[in-house]
Amino acid sequence: MFASRKQTTPYRIANPKGGGDPRRIFNVPGVVLGIFSAMALVYAAAVFGPRSFLSFLSVAGAVSPGRFLAGPEANGGVLGMIAPLFSHLLVHANLPHLFFNSVWLLALGAPVARRMGADSADQSFAAFARAMLFLTFFGLSGAAGALTFIALHMEQFTSLVGASGAVSGLLGAVVRFAFNRSTMFGPEYAKIGGLFTRPVLMASIVIIGMNIAVGIFGAAIPGGGDNIAWDAHIGGYLFGLVFYPAFERLARFIR
Repeated sequence: MFASRKQTTPYRIANPKGGGDPRRIFNVPGVVLGIFSAMALVYAAAVFGPRSFLSFLSVAGAVSPGRFLAGPEANGGVLGMIAPLFSHLLVHANLPHLFFNSVWLLALGAPVARRMGADSADQSFAAFARAMLFLTFFGLSGAAGALTFIALHMEQFTSLVGASGAVSGLLGAVVRFAFNRSTMFGPEYAKIGGLFTRPVLMASIVIIGMNIAVGIFGAAIPGGGDNIAWDAHIGGYLFGLVFYPAFERLARFIR
């Protein structure tokens, strides 16, 4: 019923005693803190900055299916059409939206960045290159989520903002190795689990099922559950789940 449990060779993280630089106040890879800081700065600029910046974000920082599908001419060119697929990740509708995405970014981004060797990007060119690879994975996960949202809301001019699609991609990455640890915490070098192994499939069924449930019953969830972009979550998650191992393998070749 399930594929064999053949797994790839584990990729050792830089610090086998838990990762990270003990000199840091926050023991989180710099590239993850960088994303968090950018999200916070954009939100602060939207709240306290000039109204013109907020108007700019509503166009350049949000994904609109109808506008995207209208093509380059309706978006001021190809760049104007493609850029929101990535820039929307830095824009958040309100403080709770920013808070929850930030918490999950820090929780999921740290182990993924460390497995890719993207920690301490300021100490070597190789670490910097791996940090850029992590950013690419994060951005493409968000773009996959946005494209899924577009596909399910064609011809609508509703807006998608927030990093949750990309954060869901990080969750997909974590699912590929989280179930291969002998303990919940520790320095073990967990192997990548096969895409069709039982733990990965069961976790994916639960995660995707929860998001579909939000899509069906979102209106009944207090606090605006019907505004949750469950479809972007699924798109980002599937991208991370399927493609993360390729990014990790590529990171190993960067020396």
